Amino acid sequence: MPEAGRKRRIRWTSREIAPPANYAALRREIGAVRSGAILESAASSPKWGRYSIFAAAPVRRMTVLPDENPFDLMCRTWPPWSQYEPTGDLPFVGGWIGYISYEAGKYIEPTAGWSKTNPDFPLTQWTLYDTVLLHDTEQGKWHVAGVTLPKELSQTARAPLKDRLGELADCVAYLDVSEEDDSSLPPALGRPGHDGPEWNYSRDAYLSKVDRILVYIRAGDIFQANLSRRLRVPMELHPFSIFERLSVVNPATHAAYLPVRLHDRSAGPAAIISSSPELFLHLRAGEVTTRPIKGTRSRGASPEADRAASQALAASEKDRAELNMIIDLERNDLGRVCEYGTIRVVSDGDIETMPTVFHRTATITGRLRPGLDAIDLLRATFPGGSVTGAPKVRAMQIIDELEPDARGPYCGAIGYVGLDGSMHLNLPIRTMIAARGAVDLHVGGGIVADSTPEQEYAELQAKAAGMLRAIGLDQATERQPAEMNAAHA
Repeated sequence: MPEAGRKRRIRWTSREIAPPANYAALRREIGAVRSGAILESAASSPKWGRYSIFAAAPVRRMTVLPDENPFDLMCRTWPPWSQYEPTGDLPFVGGWIGYISYEAGKYIEPTAGWSKTNPDFPLTQWTLYDTVLLHDTEQGKWHVAGVTLPKELSQTARAPLKDRLGELADCVAYLDVSEEDDSSLPPALGRPGHDGPEWNYSRDAYLSKVDRILVYIRAGDIFQANLSRRLRVPMELHPFSIFERLSVVNPATHAAYLPVRLHDRSAGPAAIISSSPELFLHLRAGEVTTRPIKGTRSRGASPEADRAASQALAASEKDRAELNMIIDLERNDLGRVCEYGTIRVVSDGDIETMPTVFHRTATITGRLRPGLDAIDLLRATFPGGSVTGAPKVRAMQIIDELEPDARGPYCGAIGYVGLDGSMHLNLPIRTMIAARGAVDLHVGGGIVADSTPEQEYAELQAKAAGMLRAIGLDQATERQPAEMNAAHA
């Protein structure tokens, strides 16, 4: 056993392989495995969405119940970090892939309310993989990579690293090239009536809640709060089929498919299906990046309408102010763990094109102080400021007051933590939860002094468009039981 606090050296290797002859079949092969995980750059970006990661044979799993502190458990399970340094551009050759639910924030800011939980859904789940497949979407290259874990990290006997890499490469080489890709077909929805799609509170209740936030803003409680709604859609498809469709209609730089083991093992397959455009945290060799999004416009029906929408977002003082508030919040959060003088606003608002919307995105960087690690960075910044508001704690208290249900993985974090201490997490917006024969999707937006309820409602509709198309809906109805409307008005 290594000396306490001493870094381990872990042997790792990788090799380039021929690309798969059938990419759709590869993804389905991973999706069919109960523990298969995909972190995919479905919309490639040279800097922020270059690599896709596929993993299927886990070493161990860490599932955190709602009454456990996930950050303490991660501290006990993960460090000390190894000293391996991956060569070249490969971002990840082995480590933990998983998620953290928004409600894990109660262990960081306990005064923020946290009155809602989902007792059947793990607060956090991380799965350790020692063998992975990587796709460099910019260069079109494919690699198999892996690590030889120390005994204290591995709970099962593993084949030698060379054999594992060879087996994975063979699996890719022998995929069925004749399998058709039917991911563009819309799935069947549940029956109309009481089995149909339902929002957790009505449109009128949403408009009223926006007005309530504006009262808080005028009273000086907050500058901004992020308010969300949840749509539940009956769905009997396997969760991976939904992920395939989402990847077609709403590709994103930080897409993810993660199977989840519910506490009730008889409940059938469950998964997180994410098509997020937002980078929450990137940490590598001590360098930290976060890229909050604030400001949205729907894509136009023509190139001229597209240009007009993009220009309107770029010129909007309201959207610029909304993002500036979150930039200040993120700078403050990073200041807790980054070296003095290293925090920089690289961009205060790039206009980025998504499949259904335009977004305004900022980029903030810093350098982690010596002696601190990925978990320290998480504790300082979680939940992400772009999905809470500012000041953060008071905004979260208002969210707890106004939102009737737990957010779960939505607005938490999804991604990987490597055995070298590197980390890459998306902020799970445009994210669906498939479980118990239904799909839940949330949409939300930042409310500021210049917000109007109707405009904020229209923005939610734009954000939901890609997810709705992925599950076969042109738009979501506003039907829900009268007693629910009254309860949440």
